Amino acid sequence: MRITGTVPQRENPIIDLGHNLRVPTFIDVQGTDVNGYDLTMKVEYTPSSGRYECRTLTLTTPDAEITGESLRSIPVQNILKDGVVSALSAVTALNMGVIPQDVTEGGPTTSALSWVSYVYRVALILGESPVQGVAGALNLPKSTANRWITRARDRGLLDVQDKRGRRDREDSDT
Repeated sequence: MRITGTVPQRENPIIDLGHNLRVPTFIDVQGTDVNGYDLTMKVEYTPSSGRYECRTLTLTTPDAEITGESLRSIPVQNILKDGVVSALSAVTALNMGVIPQDVTEGGPTTSALSWVSYVYRVALILGESPVQGVAGALNLPKSTANRWITRARDRGLLDVQDKRGRRDREDSDT
């Protein structure tokens, strides 16, 4: 299976999410030999959800019929994520550059916390756990990543939160 994502050349507004994070509105994702199928996916960044969402999915195969069972075998969310990561790799380099190898050696410095904020935001866009994203990208234990995320918030470097798994206060009153 091979997944690639590209930023289409058509009119494609760049969305400024703040704190050195700018992303294209649209991304095209191509998948080759995904469980025997080829696919194309059009994804769009949706501000209301804060992440990329699939808008169209085209599945083709020269050898077999496309059935409901075959459709269920396509890992749409994983393909979307891999395609967006592929497309955003160039954008990430333009936004912040490459994460320095020693960014965490001095503890939670302003530079390190800026990276915490950046990685957190990218994880949210991809629909991943931001704490795991920060821990993995910066090679930190999850508990340390959690503490550094709190410090980044306290210093005003991070002003978004992962809303997944949270209930609205009105929902809990009923």
